[in-house]
Amino acid sequence: MQPNEMNVFLAVFCVLSILQLCDGVSSSGECYFNSKASCEHNGRVFDIGDVWINDECFQCVCFEPFGVGCCELGKQPVDYPPWCEAIRKADSCTVAVVMKANHKLPCLFGGKSRLWKSENDALF
Repeated sequence: MQPNEMNVFLAVFCVLSILQLCDGVSSSGECYFNSKASCEHNGRVFDIGDVWINDECFQCVCFEPFGVGCCELGKQPVDYPPWCEAIRKADSCTVAVVMKANHKLPCLFGGKSRLWKSENDALF
């Protein structure tokens, strides 16, 4: 292979790897690729293939020298009553569904204190 063909092959491999990573992290999450990003986060430098979680709760992987690919970590709840909302706990990537009127209360629906159940338990 010539150098240009090898670069194209590596770029395609990187993009496919990102798609694979994103599928494993979250089937409904958001992903992006930044070809100009460096493999550095909070003062730490990462090598090709290293993975880290950024401040926005995206799992990122280093594809030096091609850039960085990131996918949203975890699944976001989508099926809850309109009087509830999904919030992310400060300094954490944990999401809970709570009452809009009071974020300290877990989401309630229907009759007597039925809790909305999912893999995302209440935080408070």
